[in-house]
Amino acid sequence: MDSQFKETFGSWAQAIGTVISAVGGTPSHVFDEEFRKNLDLIGNELQATGNALLADAEDTWSLNKLSNQIEAIGNLTVILGLVIDFDEVTKQELIIKGNLIQALGGGTAVADAYVNPDQPEQALNVTGNILQVIGNSMQAIGGIDELRNSIQEKDQEDDGKKQENDDEENEEGNQKYQYPDLEKKPTDAELIQTMGGWIQVVGSVLNLIGQLRSNQESRSED
Repeated sequence: MDSQFKETFGSWAQAIGTVISAVGGTPSHVFDEEFRKNLDLIGNELQATGNALLADAEDTWSLNKLSNQIEAIGNLTVILGLVIDFDEVTKQELIIKGNLIQALGGGTAVADAYVNPDQPEQALNVTGNILQVIGNSMQAIGGIDELRNSIQEKDQEDDGKKQENDDEENEEGNQKYQYPDLEKKPTDAELIQTMGGWIQVVGSVLNLIGQLRSNQESRSED
């Protein structure tokens, strides 16, 4: 398997994976939650495969190779959060960390553009990687908000049990939740995550177009 084939196949796998994952993360009346979770899992598996192939296609060390390795680790971290039977809070924390790691990988790829500005289709690649950083960051922000909601619900359940045994504390106006900042109205976590997923799709498609154009230029030079 030559390097150009690995790069092309890896770019396709990454782009298709982000689309599938974005569909899985989009609220829908057609697909139930379990089916959407499976789509998100498949999407991240494809992204991890694509990033691993892109990293393996480079024989020497570079920031671009490192960025793909970091992004693959981020995808695997998200996969852990989706498949392993942890409690809900731990799962959400893993998914948040996975998205942040992917954003770090995208940022490393952007830095590579400044080190190697003469590479073909660099403008498309930079734009695509910046969009992926934004998309992953938005998914992480939405995940943090969703995590806060989960903690809030858990505290409400705990307080419900405490209230049965001690009504006087509530009457005295003590803090209802363990985390006081959770009293504030949260942002729409699901909407933020959905937008982030589709922004990431646009970024990965731009990277794919950049890779295909680069292949075309290589063939014309030959």
